[in-house]
Amino acid sequence: MNKHFSRQNDARPDVPPRAYARVDHIERDELRPETVLLGIDLIDAHWLENQGIDNPIFDLNLPPEKLVDLWHALGRSLAPNSGNPLENAPLYRLELEVTIGDTLAEILQLPPYRDPTRRQAEAVMERSWFTLELSPNLNSITPALLYAGMFAPATPVTVKGAMPSAPKIATALSAMFTLRHLPQLTTNGFARELENRPIAADYLAAYDVGQGNASALVEDLGLIVLPTLYFDLGMGVYRNAKTTPYDLRFCFSNDPMIVLSHWDADHWAGAYGSTVNGIYPALRRTWIAPLQDVGPTHIAFVYDVLSAGGSFLIYTDALGSSGSLALPQNRTLHFARGFGLDRNGSGLVLVVEDGSYSPTRSWILTGDCDYLDFIPIFHPLNPVAVIAPHHGAALDPATPVPSPLAWPYRRLVYSYGYENAHGSKKPPTRHPTTKSVTAHRNAGWNHGAWTLKSPGTPTPNGDVIATCEHAPGTTRGGAVIGWSSAPGPMILNCPYGVCHAPCGQR
Repeated sequence: MNKHFSRQNDARPDVPPRAYARVDHIERDELRPETVLLGIDLIDAHWLENQGIDNPIFDLNLPPEKLVDLWHALGRSLAPNSGNPLENAPLYRLELEVTIGDTLAEILQLPPYRDPTRRQAEAVMERSWFTLELSPNLNSITPALLYAGMFAPATPVTVKGAMPSAPKIATALSAMFTLRHLPQLTTNGFARELENRPIAADYLAAYDVGQGNASALVEDLGLIVLPTLYFDLGMGVYRNAKTTPYDLRFCFSNDPMIVLSHWDADHWAGAYGSTVNGIYPALRRTWIAPLQDVGPTHIAFVYDVLSAGGSFLIYTDALGSSGSLALPQNRTLHFARGFGLDRNGSGLVLVVEDGSYSPTRSWILTGDCDYLDFIPIFHPLNPVAVIAPHHGAALDPATPVPSPLAWPYRRLVYSYGYENAHGSKKPPTRHPTTKSVTAHRNAGWNHGAWTLKSPGTPTPNGDVIATCEHAPGTTRGGAVIGWSSAPGPMILNCPYGVCHAPCGQR
């Protein structure tokens, strides 16, 4: 396992003087949308170039088609416990704020907020490679922050130089760090994979993972309720690692598959949350994820799964593709790829419908995908439960927020971490945002005690559940959601006592 993923990695990083970089995350400031927090995936350029001397899978001088063939062969031949080719790679996360008009913003081709082609331009940023020159800067007032691990402290750095990588280098990097090396799934293949699993949707679990997302379809076995399918397995990382419950252990007693909405780390980092007898059980599971542009850190994670004996299947059908399968008790599971162009909007979304009620009602699991990018695909019926997109981030002004079922029991879940922060401005952007809460409230969701000026605290009540710690000393906890009424007391842990992901909210 690469040390970048270890919760015991608390070292400040050695700053690589030169790194190859790909934009991993774009977060607009709600009040100052021309200011953008960028998360950038880095690999030490000198390390990669030196590795390429002896190991052809890292040789930047090889033709891209040869690199693709080598990585294909590696993926097919990798045996469990055979090691991760990126196990010793120096991986980093760079987080910094840029403002439209800054030199770095111009180099990265960051579009203005009101640019009608903004989302297309941001999608191009996610596909591009850059070469950055870095140096330590301990005295900077508003530094860029460099992380050597997802749970490690940051060190301030200065970006001394930045330029698009040379076309030959960029093409080689894209040939190395791509999901196209992995087994591919069509819509029919996706449905078959799910049909081969005993998936039940008696209840919906929304876990408290801090500033991240993890939910599950679970089966009622009396007093024990077991997950049968996870949708995301995230937790707080990098500047929001502090928001994650320390003793977080997901249940894998039923060998559930994991469907990953998209490739942001706070949606899959829970795979490294804890070990059982020295083993990371999530790395031994089958994962399904959408085909998206990724960087070295994501490929290192993929090969951790493969080398641990798990598998990754990549859903490759076009944006807007969808499928469905029947579940027990007259329920149907629908899945789709959003038709947005960026990583969030092109992610996977799940909808579960229960046809035993009249009218049919549904649960909507969004990941970070705005309603605008998937509602026209599904037209979900009478939602009794919705997990709000992107932890309650601001939505597109034109988004069609689904109105709740006209029934006393309905739940809107915001999954976020207490005192999460995005950016160094004072105050920083936090989730949930005023714009998101306003949009959901206008659609008919009762937010109880939350005000529009300071959403996210105190405990909301009404239709809303917040899977976070609202104040020091309070109890963290996820939620279990039913179809028509609040579930009674139950244990959402496996019977063997090795799991700990409490869901006490109803």
